[in-house]
Amino acid sequence: MQTPKLYPGIHPSIDLNVAGFGRSEKHIVWQIKQLWYITFVKFVNFKGSYYSFIFARPTDKIKEAFRLEREVLFVLTRYNNFDARTLDFVDRQMFEFQNRLDKLCFVLVSNDTQIQQKITQLTLQEPETRIIIPYHYDEFFETNAQEIIWQRLKEQFYGRDLFSFESPLQSDTYFFGRNEFVHFFYDKYRSGENSGLFGLRKIGKTSVLFALQRQLKARDEFCLFIDCQDPSLHKRRWFEALELIVKKAVAKIRSELDIIIEPTDAYTEKDASIQFANDLGKIYASTSKKRILLIFDEIENLTFQVSPTEHWKDGTDYISFWQTIRSTYQNNPALFSFLIAGVNPKIIETGEINGFDNPIYRMITPRYLNFFTIEQVKEMVTTIGNYMGLAFDEEIFTYLTEDYGGHPFLIRQICSFIHNEVSSNRPYRVSKYYYKSNKETLDRKLIDYVDLIIQVLRNWYTQEHKLLEYLAIKDQKRFKEESAMSPLILQHLFGYNLIQESDGSYFICIKVEEYLTEHTKVIKQAALIHDKWKVITERRGLIERKIRELIKLTLKINFGAVKGREDFLKIIDSSSPRFKKLSSLNFDQILSGEHEIYLDDLKKFITKEWSLFEKVFTDKQFFEIYMNLINIHRADAHAKELDDNIFQSLIIAYDWLDSKINNVLP
Repeated sequence: MQTPKLYPGIHPSIDLNVAGFGRSEKHIVWQIKQLWYITFVKFVNFKGSYYSFIFARPTDKIKEAFRLEREVLFVLTRYNNFDARTLDFVDRQMFEFQNRLDKLCFVLVSNDTQIQQKITQLTLQEPETRIIIPYHYDEFFETNAQEIIWQRLKEQFYGRDLFSFESPLQSDTYFFGRNEFVHFFYDKYRSGENSGLFGLRKIGKTSVLFALQRQLKARDEFCLFIDCQDPSLHKRRWFEALELIVKKAVAKIRSELDIIIEPTDAYTEKDASIQFANDLGKIYASTSKKRILLIFDEIENLTFQVSPTEHWKDGTDYISFWQTIRSTYQNNPALFSFLIAGVNPKIIETGEINGFDNPIYRMITPRYLNFFTIEQVKEMVTTIGNYMGLAFDEEIFTYLTEDYGGHPFLIRQICSFIHNEVSSNRPYRVSKYYYKSNKETLDRKLIDYVDLIIQVLRNWYTQEHKLLEYLAIKDQKRFKEESAMSPLILQHLFGYNLIQESDGSYFICIKVEEYLTEHTKVIKQAALIHDKWKVITERRGLIERKIRELIKLTLKINFGAVKGREDFLKIIDSSSPRFKKLSSLNFDQILSGEHEIYLDDLKKFITKEWSLFEKVFTDKQFFEIYMNLINIHRADAHAKELDDNIFQSLIIAYDWLDSKINNVLP
């Protein structure tokens, strides 16, 4: 059954006089109902300030332009100075009417003449803030008021990049797909159990911890978030770190509950465990005897072997610190529990450290933060995209999930790139054809983020990284041999959702093979001829794409596309059919890799215009030797055998060219 059209207007039962609306507010309501359908109005006092507010349903015109479905909150405030209490009022309405109102946006009508500038500044300072559409009272009295209203909606909805958050999410506004984990860890806390959250970097661990904090606060329960990567913590000795934790908890209680607690004066190595237990007891008593939750984020910084600070790295302080935590917990199980979060669960999987038992060995069962399913990807991308005037073909949700493993951070960055590249005329539909044709460009822009995710394995957990490299270069044999000797390492890779097993073979779930192949330190010891050729062919394809991009960028910067195109075509025989075909193409098409431009053409052009590329490759002789070597030993002209020495030489050639080009390509 087709949904009936919704036209602008106001519900007949609404009486603005009864609601207490003044003359100005009545006129503003009249303007609003030319575009929206008003369902509810009210005038209230909140924390000593007066607000008029309206619920308005999006009409068909609004739905079509901004993809809104739920009612939108309009807040009217007569005060000449915008006050932060207004946002508290909005939060209360959003909570009270959470099943009715759109949670990501609201309209603010203020008498502050600087309201637009203040909202812009607020958005810059707090990028997670809701979409706020600001208006001044006077704008509703302009002759072109409807035009102003409509244009402001477009500016605020289409102007912000809501995909591009890089820091952990500190509010529920843009928090998707993780409520199951929040409930899980809350239940652990309520039952007095300790817990652990692990996963790759940028997968959303800290966002989950922040959401858990918000849930505890909403229920008047007490937790302390401890950022272990803060040098003020990990630079301290173990007993000083315990003291700092207590001081932070005391400061939080004073700030939030206005309760003053006097902790023990100074912690010593000898008495720190006693002092810590006593001080936690004081905190427990001051919070109505509700269990305390200690959340340790970025736990690697307090972990043996991987901490950046030596007295934690060598295990000395680690042992004493966690002996204190464990002893205090076991003697006072109702007092507190703790949650540790990090990349790798080695902190609870290593039984012995420097000849001493690990105090928290097997004390916690690790929980890994998984990637998004197709349904979760669709919910996140569709919801955020709708507010930005972006609609996506259904197939794209599958592509995003398969190409990036469902990693929410990477997917948001890809969508951010798309937002900034496609037409600013919104609404706009992103087609599957656009996605496919721009996939290579999107991947290239993502390389720094992939490095950020993988580098923690490369730097701290080398065994996991090495196994991934074997899979990236398709060396199943070595992968199986080494993973069989390290079953825990294999469990980690499965826990990260980085790999899957099918019919006895293993595959990387997230598209990092190209990155790993380019940066691998593992040189494949391929026994089969076709395996060697596969590696060489893949490396050749990568280097060709990079050289084409380098030439295109260099010529555009120095000469522009038109002159650059003319110069490049000079290396092609003008009497050949190939020249005629290439002459009909524009500059980007010629160097796209889809037409008859060969590796030898690229080499010929760079050597001809060496002055343009000398700073990139530095040594012309090496450049020519390596390019000739690669061109001679190509898959379509190879002999039956590929000598190991030639194979190694080719790897060296590709690595040399890669290192030179990577220094200049963005």
